[in-house]
Amino acid sequence: MLTVIGRRSLWAIPVLFVIQTSVFLLLNALGDPAVAQLGPRASAAQLQNWRHQHGTDRPLGTRYLEYMGGLVHGDMGVSHQESRRSVTDVLETRLPRTALLGAMAIVIEVVLGLLLGVIAAVRRNTLVDTGVMGVAILGISAPTFVTGLLFLNILAFRFGWFPVGGYGVDAMDHLRHALLPAFTLAITGIATYARVMRAEMLETLRSDYIRTARAKGLSEFRTVVVHAVRNALLPVVTLVGLSLPIIVSGAIISEAIYAWPGLGRLAVESITSRDDPVVMGVVLLSSLGVVIGNLFADIGVAALDPRVRTDG
Repeated sequence: MLTVIGRRSLWAIPVLFVIQTSVFLLLNALGDPAVAQLGPRASAAQLQNWRHQHGTDRPLGTRYLEYMGGLVHGDMGVSHQESRRSVTDVLETRLPRTALLGAMAIVIEVVLGLLLGVIAAVRRNTLVDTGVMGVAILGISAPTFVTGLLFLNILAFRFGWFPVGGYGVDAMDHLRHALLPAFTLAITGIATYARVMRAEMLETLRSDYIRTARAKGLSEFRTVVVHAVRNALLPVVTLVGLSLPIIVSGAIISEAIYAWPGLGRLAVESITSRDDPVVMGVVLLSSLGVVIGNLFADIGVAALDPRVRTDG
């Protein structure tokens, strides 16, 4: 098992290399960042001076080799926008905020999604089952910017149950401010987990070993929870890792709606202002998070299913 984990971890290196190379070339193909920073009315001398200060007047190949060489030593360059701060410092400020938002969203969607899926499967072909699946379809269909604005208007503005936006001032205040944007991020995941869990539970409940457990006289609760849920969790564990790209992309919209100062909002600001080093830093962290999420999903599946704990 450790050998398999090691091999899959090594695959992250070429994947991240290809992603960073593609983003570097794409950003350089979009035009001159000096114009985006100084504006269209800047003189030729001002533009040339800015290019010289930030090194964008050098050949593309030279800049690429310097950037990739810096990444090897943990140097992601200097921001064009944040008062010449290093990209590492900028990301260290924003990363914990997005990590908090993403972690809360994953917990919310897993807990509520699995609970609703189990309830729908146990109460299959009833009004409860129909209602849960109807809400799940609605949750998958509704875009994040629609649900976010709806929750902000009703739950924050109208009823005042949650803060309108921002980050807060202390730890408990951070959690309180993060709850509504995290729930907005989790809507699609809740619906997805509920549908997948219901389908897996229905298939598992029809299995021979479940009928055997019932024939032995085990209670329905023990039969469902101990026997059925564990085997039904296998595809759900995989979904947790695969949900990270959705969390990352959804965070861009959710953080913009709720004025949450995380990586998503930083990505929008950096793309708008053509702060290329920060954009590449955000992409690197996002890609690394997705790779780690997939690795954790593999480990989780192996922990639940002994059949995959082999090197063959």
